Amino acid sequence: MNRIDHAVGNSASDAGRGIFVARRRSVRIRQAFVLAAGFVVGALAWVEREPLRQWVFERSVLNREAPAAESVRAVILDSRSPERALLAAWDSHRVVPREVAVRLVREVVGPGARLSSAMERVVLGGALDADLAVRQAALGTLQEVRHPAYPALAAAQVRDVDPEVRVLGLNHLRAVPAEAGMPALIALLNDPDPLVLTMALKLLEKWGGGDFGVALREVVRSGAGATEDRGGGIEKARAGAEKARRWWREHEAEFTGALLELPPAAMEARGFIPAPDFALPDLAGRTVRLGDFRGKVLLLNFWTTWCTACVAEMPALVQLQRRHADRVAVVGISLDFVPDSHGHRGSHQTTGEAEGDHEEPSPHAAGEHEFERIRQKVIRTVRAQGIDYPILLDEGNEAGARYNGGELPTTVIIDAQGRIRRRFIGGRRLEVFESMIEEAARAPGSAALGP
Repeated sequence: MNRIDHAVGNSASDAGRGIFVARRRSVRIRQAFVLAAGFVVGALAWVEREPLRQWVFERSVLNREAPAAESVRAVILDSRSPERALLAAWDSHRVVPREVAVRLVREVVGPGARLSSAMERVVLGGALDADLAVRQAALGTLQEVRHPAYPALAAAQVRDVDPEVRVLGLNHLRAVPAEAGMPALIALLNDPDPLVLTMALKLLEKWGGGDFGVALREVVRSGAGATEDRGGGIEKARAGAEKARRWWREHEAEFTGALLELPPAAMEARGFIPAPDFALPDLAGRTVRLGDFRGKVLLLNFWTTWCTACVAEMPALVQLQRRHADRVAVVGISLDFVPDSHGHRGSHQTTGEAEGDHEEPSPHAAGEHEFERIRQKVIRTVRAQGIDYPILLDEGNEAGARYNGGELPTTVIIDAQGRIRRRFIGGRRLEVFESMIEEAARAPGSAALGP
């Protein structure tokens, strides 16, 4: 009995040792596998360290609320796949990266190369974009590559409610065959804007060989989107338009080209980006946010006290707010706090301010004293211009950077759902602002053209 128990005990002991050895072997195998995997990962990280660094840099730039244009450009051009980086910038739903992306399409694709389907999506959508700077760049690329959709997209611009977009369209229509562009051109003979009308007449002279008695030098754009009449140019344009309509009735049969229609691909590629949020103090120190205006069409106007064109368009903005206060919110955002190219803040003389009234900033001014000095400059301009819509102070260039508002004046129109429907630089007349507001109040795509 004892011998049997001893034998059984020896067998159990041997089995236990076997299990222990097997477990130790398994642990060593796992450890060796982990070490090998770590070595492989480390080796790959060493080999791919530069692409990894670029990827991290790209993400850090494009995920910022307001990346610098130079950084976005570097992200795209330094990438191992510039086209992929460009698409990431375009699809970022941010103002600055999108503008940089569309401007770099030709550089990324290369001279003489055809656009890929992805790059084609960028420029086709860009030609109908809410941002006028994006439209300009996209149309230039379409012209350069001789894209088949270019004539239709050039002609489409002349149907826009913004006369500056119609001017853009006319400049591009010059590169379109007369047979294709003539119907769009003839529609401008009733245009209310004297500069647009004069440009249309000059192009009609080129295409038709007539003389309608107009000269571009006699009708020029002045401040706030107004037109300056030099030598009776406006009256000559109206008389020339009547003469051109008679000419068209006699020659219409000579121009039998098909009507240019917007390609479905361009309409499908067009999109609207959400307006970036902000939280800025007003002149009384209360914090104002973008969301406070949800449900109304919002017009953001970026300006400074020393910007002559900014001050020139303020009466139109005051009238716009008073006429449509029930459904429109006009908000001015002062960028007087943003340093100039020399690093100075608030050192410019206010528009309309007498030389002796200008207070030179002290080199020791800082903090609250500097803020208050600039705030008082803004208040003086607001009072002088009779502004009764909200004015916000963008001390840190928070909103200015997000909306790329540095070139003055910059205006952004946002619909009631918080989508950017217009972004442009330069003044506009009251009637143009009202047309843009009416457009933004409609659902996107409900008009023949426009955001």
